[in-house]
Amino acid sequence: MKIIGQCDIKEIAEMYGTPLYVYDKQQIISNYNKLKTAFRKHYTKTEIHYAVKANSNIHLLELFNELGSGVDCSSPIELFLAKKAGFDRSNIMYTGNYESIDELKFVIAEDVIINLDDINSLKRLLRFHTPERVSFRINPGIGRGGFEGIVTAGSDAKFGVPYEKGYEAYKMAKDAGVKHFGIHMMTGSNNLEPYHFVEIVDKLMNIAGDIFTKLEIVPDYIDIGGGFGIPYTDEEEDLNIELTAKLVCEIFHEKCEKYNFGEPHLKLEPGRYLVGNAGYLITEVTGIKESYKTFVGVNGGMNTLLRPSLYGAFHRAYVYGDKANSNYVNLCGQICENSDIFARHLHFPEVEEGDLVILRDVGAYGYVMASNYNNRLRPAEVFVDGNTASLIRRKEKIEDILNLYEENSL
Repeated sequence: MKIIGQCDIKEIAEMYGTPLYVYDKQQIISNYNKLKTAFRKHYTKTEIHYAVKANSNIHLLELFNELGSGVDCSSPIELFLAKKAGFDRSNIMYTGNYESIDELKFVIAEDVIINLDDINSLKRLLRFHTPERVSFRINPGIGRGGFEGIVTAGSDAKFGVPYEKGYEAYKMAKDAGVKHFGIHMMTGSNNLEPYHFVEIVDKLMNIAGDIFTKLEIVPDYIDIGGGFGIPYTDEEEDLNIELTAKLVCEIFHEKCEKYNFGEPHLKLEPGRYLVGNAGYLITEVTGIKESYKTFVGVNGGMNTLLRPSLYGAFHRAYVYGDKANSNYVNLCGQICENSDIFARHLHFPEVEEGDLVILRDVGAYGYVMASNYNNRLRPAEVFVDGNTASLIRRKEKIEDILNLYEENSL
């Protein structure tokens, strides 16, 4: 592997140092347009709200604003960044969980669309405000993700109102004087099977139909969440987004007609699908150890990319150049944890200290999960647009850490 976009990886590394996150701007644009075209072909009132939690760099947010996307935020600072990036309040959605009173007050003051995670969230909200619109995140009792750690619905999930309590939640809101309603669902992340989305949308629409028919509610919008996956291995195939959109919109049309919903907005909350495959992490080999196994250490670790240690997630890794695979290694970082392993028993080329190792598909849940563990500094981020590479966030300095301390403690 030698290039990202039209830029030579070695030249980018020499210019900005390693470890380094790099995002391919044109890949993000292509991903967004592909998703938008697929769904709007079948339902024109589809709205995309990029999930800020996937990658909150403000330059990426500005790009999504230019493309006409909305955003979905999960914390007050994400909402703050969305506003700084230029998003209009009408295009900002907020989906938190276990929201505090202060958090709810902040969101209400910003006058954005809010999806409440629980009946108790509404009770806290009603202590100081009766909103014009209420939407609840529903746990439909089923969930699926690329692996267990990213399943966000079902009996073990901490998210959402159990669907059996949905009627109670919406009745409470209507009795409190709420006039407009939506409904929300997010069951899991990184799904690659089109019929999974049909299954969960069908379930949500039936739940909504049962609740809203009894309460004589016509929803303004139905939010089916995200979960659109990307391949992380050579064996996996791309999600057929054309088929997914066709099947989802067919069942959506059918259920809207059955329950007399009219034409509510269909909201999507993709994160990984839009930015995941556009991201690369450039690292440098710092040591090779022949122990009970062969370890190749690089200058990025679980502090830089947490997903492998946190979830057991896999990211394909390549050496800069044209070296052929020749042996099996454990690719690891510099952190003092034995879980700081990017990949085990990885078929890999012979490498030397100073060689560049590139990890793919890190555009989502990469930098946003980075930390200062072991007091390592977080890396810089770069945008590649064709043959141009631009710094969009500098590498941390030790002064950034020291500035958080009270002066009299130094």
